[in-house]
Amino acid sequence: MREPPAISGATRLYGIIGDPVQASLSPAMQNAAFRALGIDAVYVPFPVAADRLAAAVRGLAALGVEGFNVTVPHKQAILPLLDRILPDAQALGAVNTVRREGARLIGTNTDGEGFLLSLRRDLGWASQRKHVLLLGAGGSARAIAFCLLNAGVARLSIANRTAERAATLVADARTRYPAAAVEALSPEAAAGLAPDLVVNSTTLGMASSPTGAGRSLVDLARVGVREAVVDIVYNPIETPLLAQARSLGLPRANGLGMLLYQGGAAFRFWTDREPPLEAMRAALPAP
Repeated sequence: MREPPAISGATRLYGIIGDPVQASLSPAMQNAAFRALGIDAVYVPFPVAADRLAAAVRGLAALGVEGFNVTVPHKQAILPLLDRILPDAQALGAVNTVRREGARLIGTNTDGEGFLLSLRRDLGWASQRKHVLLLGAGGSARAIAFCLLNAGVARLSIANRTAERAATLVADARTRYPAAAVEALSPEAAAGLAPDLVVNSTTLGMASSPTGAGRSLVDLARVGVREAVVDIVYNPIETPLLAQARSLGLPRANGLGMLLYQGGAAFRFWTDREPPLEAMRAALPAP
């Protein structure tokens, strides 16, 4: 792999905004991609609190940052701050990747693409005619829900701690996919549901979560999962949910695959070049 070039006045700047971002693996992955292709660019994390989002976005544009990723809690709040939102992200109501075109900021969403590729390549799991229990109803959940429905899931159950947010996502999903069987339910009501796949899109289990580092939204033994479990959290590598899946003998995957593939799609969006996925994968911890 090439050595990183010295940073100069010609070095292009990319990054990620969110709160928290200190544990993000995106900088290691994207900087490895730039090195692999000999691109004079650097990718850095920008911690941005929710009440500073508008000022931060204006600052990134003013500084000439070429592109940036958007993570929790900003994926939905950033929409009115952008000059243009591509159709898929507009339909999702969430943006996770932004590029600068002159003075304009253009938003898209690569979460769904990244999730679906990970599901297929890392677990060998096909969505057609299956039942999925999705935990959470935030920006990542919206992307995952829509991509699963588009991929042919027969039934989608959405469990969230805030019932109103789950109901909103269900209503939006039914509007876009009127023939789909989509329902909102409480985490407690997931007992005995027996879905083929459980997907956690919440921050519960994340090492940096102030309240949920050691928690899961549901008890997998009570839910009765048939086939597999995915947790899009990747720090820690094995969350409490995945530890329980392992104890139950269930195939499972953490968020590293989704991170890799959505990051590759973001790299392509910024540079118009194919991402060096193997170099990016090598910069990540082992799954």
